[in-house]
Amino acid sequence: MTPNQVFPAGERGVNGFHVHAIGWVLTANAFTLTAADAHELTDLWTDLIRLRAEDLRQAPLLLHLLFPRSLPLSPATRAALATLVVRMAAQHPERFSGAVLRQRRNHWARQAVLGFLLSGLAAILVPPGWPQAAPVAPTFFLMGCAGLLPTVTLWRAAAAVHACTTPGRVAEPLGQRLSHRFWAR
Repeated sequence: MTPNQVFPAGERGVNGFHVHAIGWVLTANAFTLTAADAHELTDLWTDLIRLRAEDLRQAPLLLHLLFPRSLPLSPATRAALATLVVRMAAQHPERFSGAVLRQRRNHWARQAVLGFLLSGLAAILVPPGWPQAAPVAPTFFLMGCAGLLPTVTLWRAAAAVHACTTPGRVAEPLGQRLSHRFWAR
């Protein structure tokens, strides 16, 4: 699939959060890239960031200041994101494919849930009379919180890869889908 075939009918539901997530995934895996791959992806990333900065300059000032990542991408920025994501997945599918990113997201989500679950169990089951009981529940809670950031980042990155590599019907935001169903009846 070429990047020109991506987003055929308009928005795919990607925004600045997806751009940042792709950047974090690319940065986290930078040392696994060859020099040629890193140079090519860096050039594509630079183009994407330049176009996103232009999008933000054209946005209303209040929205730009309050919600910069939630603003939609322009067609040129979406095409640059699609080019980067397609190239990343083609060069290293073992690191950047949608399935691999979803597996990594699920791993971190399980870690977060496990941390919160163990925190709750420790708060309930560990007797307060034990000398080392006080830090057990907060420690597990912090471990759960530490799993949230990679979970959300990988969720957004996997969504961007899916949006950029899946041809077909455009995914509409939830509000538009619900209003369409309401008015269709």
